[in-house]
Amino acid sequence: MPQTQQIIGQALGILATVITVISYQMNTKKSLLLVQTAATTCTCLAYLFLGAASGFALNVVCIIRNVVFYFQKDSGKAHTLTALALALAMVVLGILSWQGPVSVLIIVALAANTVFLSFGDPQLLRKSILGTSSLVLLYNIFVFSLGGIANEALSIVSSAAGILRFRREKKNA
Repeated sequence: MPQTQQIIGQALGILATVITVISYQMNTKKSLLLVQTAATTCTCLAYLFLGAASGFALNVVCIIRNVVFYFQKDSGKAHTLTALALALAMVVLGILSWQGPVSVLIIVALAANTVFLSFGDPQLLRKSILGTSSLVLLYNIFVFSLGGIANEALSIVSSAAGILRFRREKKNA
């Protein structure tokens, strides 16, 4: 892979991490989804430049997921069915973009994350992120995405902190 392509991929991955951190400061679901879509677009392009076919293909579906969830009501059967359909699309695209056994990491992680997002339970989502982000972290190590590694490490730490914070608040209530 040409060095310029590698540099662009790494820069886009780092930009995606910065945008993701900014997204955590958004006040509404819609603004969060908009900013996360920008981050996911950068991640998608980073994977493209880094030659990470599965990461690229599945993040295209993540962009679609964010747009669909942006316009969909917060909960209900249709929301869950949409999430399951998107998770199935991720599995299919993951198989079509197969990079070897490492693809299983990102397929399982992003499909599961999509389903957990549909439940609308922030604490459950935080707990799931511990597992799903760990899988994506391993994928990012394999494809050597520095921004991806940083992003998933921050997600794991942030989720763990949120779990502990809200667990303490619940005990004190």
